[in-house]
Amino acid sequence: MAVDEALVEAVAEDQKPTLRIYRWERPTLSLGYFQSYSERESHPPSLGADVVRRLSGGGAILHDRELTYSLILPSTHPIAADTQLLYRNIHQAIVRWFTSFFPGEGVSWRLVLCGGAPNEGVQREQPFLCFQRRSPGDVLLIDGAVAGDHKLVGSAQRRRRGSVLQHGSILWSTSQAAPEVCGFTQLTGLKVPLEEAERRLPSRLLEVLELEGEESPLPDELLAAAEEKRDKRYKVPAWNRRR
Repeated sequence: MAVDEALVEAVAEDQKPTLRIYRWERPTLSLGYFQSYSERESHPPSLGADVVRRLSGGGAILHDRELTYSLILPSTHPIAADTQLLYRNIHQAIVRWFTSFFPGEGVSWRLVLCGGAPNEGVQREQPFLCFQRRSPGDVLLIDGAVAGDHKLVGSAQRRRRGSVLQHGSILWSTSQAAPEVCGFTQLTGLKVPLEEAERRLPSRLLEVLELEGEESPLPDELLAAAEEKRDKRYKVPAWNRRR
């Protein structure tokens, strides 16, 4: 999370779009920026996990057997100014990426976006976990056989002067720390390694932005800025408990 914030500041300065795909070393619960820390007690399965507060809003996410993406755009980018367009384009790219793993025939599942635009700001009287909420723009896996739906992608935005962050979690497999939400592989029965899924994701997202990506390590100065943010905020219990 500290790296994402450092990238927001870097892109505001150098105006270079940046896409980051990452996984977590151990199960970690991220609380939405506006979410009350006390709500954590309402979810016993995740009480043993680490906890951190995100820069963006929304419900809690248990990061474990999933992919986290963060896209940081200059505020001058053609789709950055339009909140709805940014959500829709990125989520449609993820839908196409998910669909690429399906076999050609005999599939009752389909992926859709909820209609409308995602809600911003404080959300009250909502389930604790992001993946149990439903907001317009979410990516849902629909089972035509039982008329059920399952949320597979939860995203949120944070806007700063000069840049826009959209980051989100892509639920690949069910975690023991959040057993009530099902992952893509459990729902579909497809045995696709997470490593392969991760390898195929960046090109789908870059295609939507009409950008050519070049993989590179994070600069030392950015890592130093992220470490400072981590030590002063994200690792500090008082900051994570501030609401």
